[in-house]
Formats: sequence, C-alpha cells, structure tokens
Amino acid sequence: MKIIRKPNPSQFSTLAVYILKITLLAVIYHLAARLGLRMAYVQVNTSPVWPPTGIGLAALLLFGLRFWPGIAIGVLFGSLATGAPLILAIGMTLGNTLEVLVGAYALIRFVGFHNAIDRVQDVTGLTIIAILSTTISASVGTLTLMYIGQTEWIDFGNIWTTWWIGDLLGALVVAPALLVWITLAPQYQSKRAYLEGFIVIAVIASVSWYVFSYNPPAGIFHQAMIYVIFPFMIWAALRLGQRGATICISLVSGIAISGTIKGLGPFSMGSLNDSLVLLQTFTGVLALISLILAATTIERQKAVYALNLRVNDLATLNDSSRKLLDNFDFGSIYRTICELAVTRLGFDVAWIEPKELDIRSNSPITVYGIPQNSIFEIKALWEQNTTSTDWENVLIRTTDEIILPKNNTNLVYQSYAALPLVFSGEKFGVIKLLSKDKFFFTTEYLQLTQSYANLAAVAIQNTWLYDQVQQSNQQLHALSQRLLKAQEEERLHLSRELHDESGQLLAALSVQLGLLEKDSDKREIIKPRILELKKTASNLQENLHKLAIDLRPASLDHLGLVNAIQQHADEFSRQHTIQVEFEAVNMEKVRLSIEAETALFRIVQEALTNIGLHARATQVDVLISRNDNHVVIIIEDNGVGFSLPSITAELHLGLFGMRERIEMLTGEFTVESTTGKGTTVKAEVPYND
Repeated sequence: MKIIRKPNPSQFSTLAVYILKITLLAVIYHLAARLGLRMAYVQVNTSPVWPPTGIGLAALLLFGLRFWPGIAIGVLFGSLATGAPLILAIGMTLGNTLEVLVGAYALIRFVGFHNAIDRVQDVTGLTIIAILSTTISASVGTLTLMYIGQTEWIDFGNIWTTWWIGDLLGALVVAPALLVWITLAPQYQSKRAYLEGFIVIAVIASVSWYVFSYNPPAGIFHQAMIYVIFPFMIWAALRLGQRGATICISLVSGIAISGTIKGLGPFSMGSLNDSLVLLQTFTGVLALISLILAATTIERQKAVYALNLRVNDLATLNDSSRKLLDNFDFGSIYRTICELAVTRLGFDVAWIEPKELDIRSNSPITVYGIPQNSIFEIKALWEQNTTSTDWENVLIRTTDEIILPKNNTNLVYQSYAALPLVFSGEKFGVIKLLSKDKFFFTTEYLQLTQSYANLAAVAIQNTWLYDQVQQSNQQLHALSQRLLKAQEEERLHLSRELHDESGQLLAALSVQLGLLEKDSDKREIIKPRILELKKTASNLQENLHKLAIDLRPASLDHLGLVNAIQQHADEFSRQHTIQVEFEAVNMEKVRLSIEAETALFRIVQEALTNIGLHARATQVDVLISRNDNHVVIIIEDNGVGFSLPSITAELHLGLFGMRERIEMLTGEFTVESTTGKGTTVKAEVPYND
C-alpha cells in the first residue's frame, strides 16, 4: 500500500511569503543600486555613494540571514539589466552578497548586536565590522573589473577606495537609520520634546543647506561653516537619541550629496568623485560621533532608570521587611507574604505550599489573589511534568511551555514562577507566583523576586523561632510548676510513708518493747514477743528499702542501668499485672555517666508510670541497645494511644520532662502515637567507650 503525504497548505503559504519578501528585497536593493550608480563618476560601476549596502545589512539584521538571496538576485539581475558583462555581474553579486552576509553574521555572533543601537558596544561593533566586511565587496568588485579589462591596474587604488568608502558609508549612515526607525516602537513624547526636535532638525537643515548650496568663496570662512553642523548634531544625539541622530545624519548627508553633485559646497574643489569621497568621509565621521553620543546617552538613561528601579526595589523590600519581620503569628505569616507579593511586587496571584504541609500554618496552601478552591486547577495546568526535584531551584514557565486545554487556549495568566523558601540550609516551602504578563519575569525582576523569597524565608524562620521560644517559655513555666508540685507531692508522699507505714511500725515496736520490758521475768512470754519484734523490724526495713528505691534504686549505682531497668520492669509488671518484655542488646559491660543512666532510668520509669495510668495496655516491650556511638531505649505499648497534635505542656508534662532530660544530654527524644494503636517512646543519648 502506497502512502501519499499531501503537502501542508501552510507550507505553501510560508514559502510564498518567503519568495515574496526576497523579491521585494531584490527590487528595493536594485532601485537603490541604480540611484547609487547615478553618482559613479570615476568608473561606471563604482560609486562613492552606495545605499544598497546599508539596505542589505539592515534587512538581514531585521528579518534574518536567510533572506540573503534577495540581495544576490537584486545585484545579479540588476547588473545584467543595466548591460554589465556576465562575469562582472557574478563578481559584483558575490562581493555584495558576502559583504552584507558576513557583516550581519559577525554583528550577531560576535557583538550581540542590538538593532536599536542603544549601546556604545553596538556602534563600535558596527563600525569595525563595517570597515572589514565592506573590503570584501570593494576587493572582489575591483578585481573583477581588472580581470575583464574594464579599467587599468593603475586605477586600482582609486577605484577600490571609492568603492569601499561608498559601501562603508552605506553601512554607517543608511543601515542605522533603517534599524532604529523600524526596530524602536513609537514612544510617547511631550509636546515640548516634539517642538525641540523640530527646531533642531530645522536648524541643521538650514545650516546644511547654507553650507552646501553655494560655491565656496576664496577665503576659508565657507569651509569652516561645516563645523557649525557638529554642535547641532551633538544636540540632536544627546537630546533626541538614536532617532534624532539618524534622521539628522540622513538629512545632512542628503543635502550635502545633492549640493556636491551640483558642484556646490566646501568639498566641490576637485573632481566630482574626489569631492564625493571627501564628503562621505566627513559624513562617516559625523555619523560615528552622533551614533556614539546617542548610544552613550541611552546607556546613561538606562542606568538612571535601572538605578531608580533598584531604589524602588529596595523601598519595596524595606517596606515588606518591616511588615514581615514584625509579624510573629504563624497563623498569618504565610498569608502576609502572599499578600505583599501581590500588592507590593505586582504579581497577580501568589500562594505558598509549606514544607510537608506544616501543621503550624492555617491551611496546606495559603492563596492570595484568587479563591482557594481555584488553586488546584491552576496547579494542574502550570505544574505539568514536574517532579519533586524541580522545586529545589527556581522554576520559570510561560504559556509557551505548557499544554493548553482544548477548551481554553486564551489563558488569563501568561507566566508562572516557583521559588523555594530557604534560609540557613532549611527549606520552609515553595512560593508560587502568577502574572498576566508573559514577559513579567525579566532577569532584573527575578532577582527582586528571589530577594523577596529570601526575605520571606527569614520571616518564616523568625516566626518559627519566636513560636519555639514561646513554646519553650510555656514548657519552662509548666515544668517549673510541675517541679514545685512534684516536690510537694514527694514531700507529702515521704511524710505519709514515714507516718503511716514506718511511723506505725516504730510505734508498734515501741509498744512491744515496753511489753517485753514489763514481762521480762516471764520467759514463756519473751520468745513470742521477740519474734513479733523481729517481724516488725523486718517490715520497717522493707518499707524503708522500698522508699529508698523509689527515690533512687541502689542497683542503678552498683549493678548498672540494665539491671535497674530489669528490676523496675519486673516490679511494674507485678504491681499492674501487665506483661513487660525487657531486652538488652549489645549492652554487656556498658556503663554510662551517672547523668545519662539516671536520665534513661527516669525515662523508663516515667513511661511505665504513664502506661499504668493512661494506656490501658496489656503488653509493654522495653528495649535498650547500643548502636555505634549511641545508646537507645524504646518503650512500646499496645494501649489506646493519643493524638500527637493535641500535646500541650499543661496536659503532658511528663513527656516534656522526658524530652528536657534527653536534650540536656544532647540526645534525641521522639514519641510516636496514634489513637487506638498504642504509643512508642524512644530516647537516644551519645555513648563513648
């Protein structure tokens, strides 16, 4: 089966437009060449005034190098149509085409040329490259003339110089005028500026007409008048920019050429060709000075504008910093950041996605500029084909980089940016921004946005630190209250133990001793009384031993942490009828500092106490192990558990007390619990052999 691919109609349309543009360029180039050849006085094909070079160079810079065939066609068929020999036509075609093609390529490739010629770099690059590239046409054309015998070798220097100057001035006078007036969009100017421009142009036209419309007198006064043009050209360049400079250069050049051809003006003292060469040299110097001054003025204006932007940016950041750094409320800091991004930085929509859906923010996504329920649809559109690694760096997108929905190809928002909020290596989330301007995120504005994102990260960090300090103060206050309460409870407990248990036993012991003393002469009664005294003393010793263990088990100091925990676990299991499984891994002959062993024992003691009071568990697993340079204790139960977000210092002082103990040892303390699924307490402290 043969597959026939039908041409796309749009391809024919594009090709037709391309051919039409090439044809139009060829016609314009040919007409300009005919105009230039009317001033060919030294040789029929050599003119000191050659506008086609400027037209061709401007065309390739404006519309692309692929339009070079228009120049070649214009030269070839134009030369043949005016009766030039085929070899000469081919030589001129090769020279003129290479001249503008090499010049345009070099300007784009090596200068980074701006068609607006708004930098001194552009003027310098245009001058240097024009000087070099026009030698191609002058050399190829003159050599071709020599080869076919159109002129003598003795005239080579004169013809080459005339040809080169004509092409060079076309590149320096005609090309800038076309580039500037076609590239720059019209800008609003005040009536005063238009009036000033009209006056400058009128004065330059009047002076030029006077200088180039009369035969020079015997003195040098008339020749000196050409220098009067310079102040007004400088005025035009400084005040009117490249538009004013190029229009004045073209005006002076046109008037000067017209007058010189008629034998008038200060340059009409030799042959007509020599006069035009002198005139073009003068025009080239005038053009170069004017273009450089105008470019310098534009750069200065841009620098002032950029400086003003920076001042405004700093003012924006300063104002934003005051509002952000004065906000210590985690419930509103994200919204404040988004609001300032829209109201102060000019974005249309801003939202923040906190890291891991930070529970301290009011919502997983804080939005400003559009309704909250619209954000997910926008995210799906702008975050196509993105991965988690994309949010580690700045991400910029426009509508050209996303797949638009079929039913909505005219989006309200045209550009998107995502910037990570990072401070001191810690990432707090990502701020994402939308703008209706497709080109909103310029390099300069992106720097401002990045600075704002950094400021926002600092504000979040400060708010987080303030929140931590507040929580720490609350915890410290709660722990202080708990310490006082614990002291009173411990004193009350000791008082009751001593009074109710040990005191009673001592009282009984005292009574029994009195009875023993009373019946000391009755031997049959003494022995039972002694047995009772021994039993009472034994009970008293047991109570005091239990009280001492509660205060601090002696086994912790003498037998070590593992044995102390084992004894406590066994006692807890006996008292609460809860099965406790204890295991020690890699803890043989391991002894920690007194502070560390005490802290870990108290962690186990507090955790088991909490389990006995609140967990309603049937089984508890206690594990202590040594891993590398750490000792880890894990207490896990199968009780009812609790919700971690509901933890407060007031309700869970025991947990906060345990955390304080471990953090004082530069360790780590974590609690994992889910309602209905039990609780796991983990404490880890450093260990050095």
